[in-house]
Amino acid sequence: MNTPQDRANRIMAWGTRGRDLLWIMTMVLISHVLTLSLIGAGFEASFIPLSIFLVFFSILGIMGSLDAMDDIAAVAEDADEEERKTVGHKRFVNTAWMPFKVLIALGFGLTAIAELWVMWS
Repeated sequence: MNTPQDRANRIMAWGTRGRDLLWIMTMVLISHVLTLSLIGAGFEASFIPLSIFLVFFSILGIMGSLDAMDDIAAVAEDADEEERKTVGHKRFVNTAWMPFKVLIALGFGLTAIAELWVMWS
């Protein structure tokens, strides 16, 4: 796993999962904005399906985001000795991932709980 093609594959995998993480977060953000719009518009008939969608999409967003972060970390672990000496790799290894994971889980989860509270209270 030390050929130039292997390194190119790792870079591509890293970029692809980074893009996936961005899209997951964007879709969850859009779903929350749409949910808040429907709540604000007073479409009470849509609250039951909206609640199911909200719970499903929030869980999917949290799980997908955490999985993408773990995949990015796994790709970094495959780096060869030459790559491990680069400043970018050292910075990546020193990044504290847990605060980001907690922030995503709490942000998506608490937003969903707040929206459910507003719908059903």
